[in-house]
Amino acid sequence: RDLPTGTVTFLFTDIEGSPRLLHELGAAAYSRALAEHRRVLRKAFAAHGGVEVDTQGDAFFVAFPTATGALKAAEEARDALTQGAIRVRTGLHTGTPHLAEEGYIGPDVNKGARIAAAGHGGQVLLSTETRALVAADVTDLGEHRLKDFDGAVAIFQLGSERFPPLKTISNTNLPRPASSFVGREREVEEIGSLLGGSARLLTLTGPGGSGKTRLAIEAAAELVPKFKAGVFWIGLSTLRDPALMTETIAQAIGAKDGLAEHIGERDLLLLLDNLEQVVEAAPELTSLIEACPNLRLLSTSRELLRVRGEVEYPVPALADLDAVELFCARARADPDETVQQLCRALDNLPLALELAAARASVLSPKQILERLSKRLDLLKGGRDADPRQQTLRATIDWSYELLDKEERRLFAQLAVFRGGCTLDAAEEVALADLDTLGSLVDKSLLRHRDDRFLMLETIREYAAERFEESGEGDELRRRHAEYFLRLAEEAEPHLRGSPKEWADRLDREHDNVRSALDRLEAFGESDLALRLAGAMAPFWYLRNHVVEGRRRLESALLRDERPTIARAKALAGAATMAFGDADLETARRHAREALTLYRELGDRWGTAHSAMVLANAFGDAPDDPADTTRAQRLLEESVQAFREVGDEQSELRATYNLAILLGELGERDRERALLEDNLRRARALGLERDRSMALGALADYARREGRT
Repeated sequence: RDLPTGTVTFLFTDIEGSPRLLHELGAAAYSRALAEHRRVLRKAFAAHGGVEVDTQGDAFFVAFPTATGALKAAEEARDALTQGAIRVRTGLHTGTPHLAEEGYIGPDVNKGARIAAAGHGGQVLLSTETRALVAADVTDLGEHRLKDFDGAVAIFQLGSERFPPLKTISNTNLPRPASSFVGREREVEEIGSLLGGSARLLTLTGPGGSGKTRLAIEAAAELVPKFKAGVFWIGLSTLRDPALMTETIAQAIGAKDGLAEHIGERDLLLLLDNLEQVVEAAPELTSLIEACPNLRLLSTSRELLRVRGEVEYPVPALADLDAVELFCARARADPDETVQQLCRALDNLPLALELAAARASVLSPKQILERLSKRLDLLKGGRDADPRQQTLRATIDWSYELLDKEERRLFAQLAVFRGGCTLDAAEEVALADLDTLGSLVDKSLLRHRDDRFLMLETIREYAAERFEESGEGDELRRRHAEYFLRLAEEAEPHLRGSPKEWADRLDREHDNVRSALDRLEAFGESDLALRLAGAMAPFWYLRNHVVEGRRRLESALLRDERPTIARAKALAGAATMAFGDADLETARRHAREALTLYRELGDRWGTAHSAMVLANAFGDAPDDPADTTRAQRLLEESVQAFREVGDEQSELRATYNLAILLGELGERDRERALLEDNLRRARALGLERDRSMALGALADYARREGRT
């Protein structure tokens, strides 16, 4: 039978736990059960107009001309298999895919498969598109994030049977602290009630170390089931530029376009941590919640934001019993009177208690209390700070004084990093050794998570003071900047191919790169700043940091106007940023200068790349017919130059752009020939992204030609 066209509903099935079943049943029995499963499913599919597109092992891919037929087939198949050993998960999605010689093409196929993979045996899942076309008893399972799809999608379940949570990308990125959470039950409940009521912007206030972040994370975790679009944590402690706040939020939730447009009417909770770092940008949050009716914001800050609609929740110190429990849990101590006195002396501040407990392996609670009391007496009584802040300062100071010389040096020098660092970076920049790093972790002055060493911002601020006092700041900053320049330049060529691994790595180091750029500019190292900005351009474009990337590149270009390869690379990057920002005039100006400079310097790869950038700027929205001719000529030059230097993947990208442009110029035969050649070569090279681009373009070509 012919495959259906137009609006098609895809049905995907897969057996849950097939390797386990094979082991439990044995090969012969499993083979019989598998054959019966196929017979039952094929009977249900055929009865309702389904056509098999593909069958591999224990999985079916079937197309239906109607959503109702697909749903009935799924229901019959599920019911028929209820009593057997095999349980099948099923996913349905409706779309208008293109039908090419190789079968269906387009994101609808992938979406249907992802929905099916999210389910459990016996569960039938539907997309929003399928749900809208059927009359059935369904359960709304909320919005979920699917691999390779931006944003969240709504998923429905046929019937109301209870199943485990869907196996989708988590709709929360809340950190998972390694240590237990002690006390605060009342506070967690109150925060939940406020956010479930009229509070749209709730700010947890308190001094550093008072437990704002941990309380906010725990309260937000309790609210995950109530926000269908998810609960997301956005850390702002390393941010210094208020202009980057909105972009940082957008990155965290996967918003490619405008933040408000992306959120829309979604039920979403955002936890903005350490908002005092960019408090000047707080008014933007008011505009955001006014534009997004179901958005809730939970922020932590050492000060009020003082914006319209803000509700303050001052974070109290831990209750006496909770403070004792926390200290004893961390120090493995007994809750005696001395511990109670120690906790009261530390104002029951969570961070102060953790720092004190870290010394319990060498000091008794009584000894800790005696030593700390002297320092607390020196600081308390001053009128310039919150008493709790004075207590924390004294505790950190005491912890620092107990370090040996090498521990003090490394503790201070680690403040040069923003957003933490890897072991390799700590060794190269701060000349760290693993034993000393481990000692600082043991003493709660440093944390180790996901292969990174991190400092709480309160502790990092103290370390930074010591760092400035050391007199070694300039040399350390130089090593820091040079390290991240090397990293960016090492990453750059990898970002042109399969970029995810390297882009993820630069994502983790982005705050360090920002800091390095700031320092290079401040020290007048304009040549290094230009190199670093140019190397970061592909990352900024890939990860949608277009506004920041454009500002950084243009600033670096103004500071160093010498005709170098570094300048040409930065110009090409700035052109790409301007293109992404829809500023075609600036994109053309930068790209022209880059192309001229690359030609003068005899750099063929740079010539190819900048010619492609300039062609894109001309071809995207031509001001006159001659622009498309210029774009064609530039792309042909780009293809030839990439071929000469042996960069096959970049040649494929330039050829793809040329094919699309030729199609717009009416040269259909050349368009198709180039795309078919691209498809063949992408397959041979194993370049999945380029293969998909060619397939999609061929599908568009066939649609324009009226073929199915």
